[in-house]
Amino acid sequence: MKTLSIMLIVASMGGAACASSSGADDAAAAPAKLAGSCSNASAGFCNEFTGASYTPASVERDCKALGAGIVFLPGACPTDSRVGTCLVRKRSSTESYYRYYASFPGTGTTTPSSAAAAAEKQCTGTLKGEWAPN
Repeated sequence: MKTLSIMLIVASMGGAACASSSGADDAAAAPAKLAGSCSNASAGFCNEFTGASYTPASVERDCKALGAGIVFLPGACPTDSRVGTCLVRKRSSTESYYRYYASFPGTGTTTPSSAAAAAEKQCTGTLKGEWAPN
């Protein structure tokens, strides 16, 4: 899926302007439906695909198509070292949750607090999502 590829590529880049979020509880919540996840551990994020347009087969295919470093997970993203969550396209057929970790943005020089700040900036700016810290 082209949308999935674009979303993962955008998530691997730094964010734009920062805005406040009003849906922190929704962003942190576990999704009701989960077609699978694409994990990019080296970049410090994992994306859970919850919208109705996603199927386990389509998510797995698209994760694998993105190449080395992206791993398909049939379930949820890991919770260890997570610094926050971004809910994107809430209640749409392409809804997803970005889970960010202490290693975001994958430079190897971040602290949990700087990773969270960078992730929130990307979430509310570039992705236009709802941010919830862990």
